Amino acid sequence: MSSRIATTGPKGVPILGVLPALRANTLKFLKHAATFGDLVPLRILMTTAYLLNHPTHVEHVLQKNHRNYRKSPMLGKLRPVLGDGLFMSEGELWTRQRKLIQPSFHKERVDALASIMTDVITTHLKAWETRALSGEAFNLTDDIAVLTLEIALQTMFGTGLGPDAEHFGEAMKVVHHVPAKRIWDFTGIGERLPTRENREFTEAVGFLRGVVSRIINERRAHPRPGNDLLSILMEARDADTNEAMNDQQLRDEVMTLMLAGHDTTATMVAWALLMLSQHPEYLETLRTEADSVLMGRIPGADDLKTLDYSKRVIQEVARLRPSIWWFARVAINDDNIAGQPIKAGTTVFISQYLIHTQPAIWDDPEKFDPDRFLPERTTSRSKFAYFPFGAGPRVCIGSSFAMMEMQFVLAMIFRRFDVSITSDKDPEFGTLITLRPTHDIWAQTRLRRRH
Repeated sequence: MSSRIATTGPKGVPILGVLPALRANTLKFLKHAATFGDLVPLRILMTTAYLLNHPTHVEHVLQKNHRNYRKSPMLGKLRPVLGDGLFMSEGELWTRQRKLIQPSFHKERVDALASIMTDVITTHLKAWETRALSGEAFNLTDDIAVLTLEIALQTMFGTGLGPDAEHFGEAMKVVHHVPAKRIWDFTGIGERLPTRENREFTEAVGFLRGVVSRIINERRAHPRPGNDLLSILMEARDADTNEAMNDQQLRDEVMTLMLAGHDTTATMVAWALLMLSQHPEYLETLRTEADSVLMGRIPGADDLKTLDYSKRVIQEVARLRPSIWWFARVAINDDNIAGQPIKAGTTVFISQYLIHTQPAIWDDPEKFDPDRFLPERTTSRSKFAYFPFGAGPRVCIGSSFAMMEMQFVLAMIFRRFDVSITSDKDPEFGTLITLRPTHDIWAQTRLRRRH
């Protein structure tokens, strides 16, 4: 598969270039830009950026020459929330933190969290039983977000938040929504105005940081053994200095793991439930697998390998609806990609969604087909043609955690319940930072006869 280098890109407007089109509908614009080629110049303000839409370009930026690319300053909109956590940090700080945190997500550590996850799911699904008996329709999007937030809280802290839980969930919504709206504001003027939205954002960030800091302080004052992620992070030591994270760095890492793990997982599970309802033949295969593997019992980490079809379903959902669907990097020094000179300071855009649905890579790319991820169908595919969790050294540290959580949720829901989508509106893509449904998905559920 050769790369098509474009000499021209989409036309923009004077001075601003293509910025208004990017702000108006980022996905629509990037899909249009991709029709020009696999490496496309984009005029933004007084500079030229490039859209990279080929697996070899992804490999170059994220793997082969990753040290020459830093995250775009646009992501600075998230810094008030995430601080210098692993998602935002660069250079030596990122290297140190990655080494400190990586052992927390080794297989045996993640497997030890399985029972916490399944306990939360079991408790949450009791409300589904009540709804199944009453026939009540409910907001599936919000319901799954509550579930994944509770899993995030329990696996991070080993406990829920009690009366703070509802406020915590509402604050999480605010800190997701507001930075996404600011992402294309290069002036920063809007976020400094005394608007109601800005006040709510500041209050939400302060509340979340306050809760996390309080829990850290309590744990410092009264240490206890445990396999929750906070305990593991507090015990982590730098291999060279034997130093632990200070409270500020620990808070930033907790906020990063909570925000990233909760929102992206909730979004993909919601899409999975919708897409399976639209493809009953695939749903029945997943359900048959759950019945035969689990035989009515709660799943454990040892079941993940045999819940293979549920994994393929999630992989296909992540192909078609990757939660993080685009990102930007900035060249530190001059570079060359596929013969195109890239000057220091140049921004390059890469979209998982575009590459995941490129006809040159995928047969019938818009079709939902979990069997694309059978081993025999993946051997000839570049690993940089599919990267919902990123790629290279900065690949998402919690990807195995997220996959386990999603496999458990799907298996435990569909072995007990039938789910009918009742929404009138087609949930189109909301394409700011995450690829979320623009309209909430509503559903009804009923108990399966065998249960």
